[in-house]
Amino acid sequence: MPTLEDMLVRQKVTGDFGEFALRSEDLQDILDKACHLVGNALGTRYAKVLEIEADGKHLLVQAGAGWRPGIVGKVRLPMSELSSETYSIERAYPVIVQDIDTEDRFIFPDFLREHGVVSMVNVPIILPGGTPYGLLQVDDVEKRDFGEEDIEFLRTYAAILGPVIDRLHKAHSLRLALETNRRLFGELQHRVKNHISIISSLVSLRMRQAATDDARAELDGLNSRIETLRLVHEQLYAADKAEHVSMRPFVLKLVEVLCDFHESETGRVDLDFEVADMTLDPDVAVPLGMILNEFVVNSLKYAFDGAGGCIRVAVARQDGHVLLRVSDDGKGLPEGVGMATAGSGTGMTLIHGLARQIEAAPSWSSSPAGTSLTLAVPYRM
Repeated sequence: MPTLEDMLVRQKVTGDFGEFALRSEDLQDILDKACHLVGNALGTRYAKVLEIEADGKHLLVQAGAGWRPGIVGKVRLPMSELSSETYSIERAYPVIVQDIDTEDRFIFPDFLREHGVVSMVNVPIILPGGTPYGLLQVDDVEKRDFGEEDIEFLRTYAAILGPVIDRLHKAHSLRLALETNRRLFGELQHRVKNHISIISSLVSLRMRQAATDDARAELDGLNSRIETLRLVHEQLYAADKAEHVSMRPFVLKLVEVLCDFHESETGRVDLDFEVADMTLDPDVAVPLGMILNEFVVNSLKYAFDGAGGCIRVAVARQDGHVLLRVSDDGKGLPEGVGMATAGSGTGMTLIHGLARQIEAAPSWSSSPAGTSLTLAVPYRM
């Protein structure tokens, strides 16, 4: 029977182990520590944790203390009818063996005798919900009558291990699921990128084959809109998530790409950006990008008459809204264009349609000194 001092030591060891098990995220460390602590507390030479393998027919020595190399992580025991381990697991109750040489209920694995084991105790480790994980087992090289206090001490350890093992198994499963989702997301993004490139190439090919200038202009406009979608996709891919678009790199890259593409027609165009570092839901970012695309492309084609100029873009958050203001210092819109509700021409019609989609009303200003468009969009991430 353990002394009062022994009991106090066991209580402290159990408390320390419980705190360690709650802090640690490494299951192997937890199982190894459990084996060392229970072996030391009970004064046995050996201790081990046996885990039921996925086939449900074998037990693996998953962790241990005192065993020679080649046992822990290597030895597998069959869950046979004459196994003390199987008996304990099936009955969800501890099994005590005082002397394996005289015990006639079970057959014992050779490695126990090779280590000089005489006495042993099996205590089942049960996960929340009643599923057995395996066993906590202590083994002694002397004949020993394990008492009730010893058994309760081991059962306490097993009761701590069950929920901890369950928590770490679930965390591991979640990590695997997350890694799988990231891999699938990456593959999807790559395919979307390829598909956008194919569509853009087909439009470019058709544009070169177009018979009229009007047809080429329409196809050119379509290609710039496809480029806007490609840039949104690029930002989503760079962020490794589909929930948000980082607006500053998206806006800067979009406008710079459009200006580079049209440079031969427009002359030198200076760019002035005041874009806040914010993220938006793609459902808002995509229409805003398309609106910006339409304005910039129209400015580059019609505002400067090849003499160059300046385009300014500002994006900010204010009073629960995202404010987009884009302007040029070109010759202004033709009289009446853009001031009506629906505007005129494909670009204007598209701007007003996209603005309605994100609950915004375009506000136009135009004079011989240039054109500006302002939108206030309800902010939502």
